[in-house]
Amino acid sequence: MSAQPVYGRGAMPLPEIRTVDDLRAALSRYGFPGDRERFEEELATAIGASPTEDFAGAAAVVRAYRHRVRIRNSAEVMAALEDARTGDGGT
Repeated sequence: MSAQPVYGRGAMPLPEIRTVDDLRAALSRYGFPGDRERFEEELATAIGASPTEDFAGAAAVVRAYRHRVRIRNSAEVMAALEDARTGDGGT
């Protein structure tokens, strides 16, 4: 039996995120609780407010949530969040 990879403090191997559908799947599996629902709401709002020739607002929402998935899968960031939550402060 082969050894299984060990991931630190909630980190998981990050999937490719090339499309909005990839991001939706990643948020469902790797995001923080409620991220997927908030993403859909914010994306719909941004699209609705966008001029037909400029979807910069929607693109900003996509980038922000892609970054959240990356944060969720960073062992260093998750360790810092846990330290802050427990009041350890890294000491």
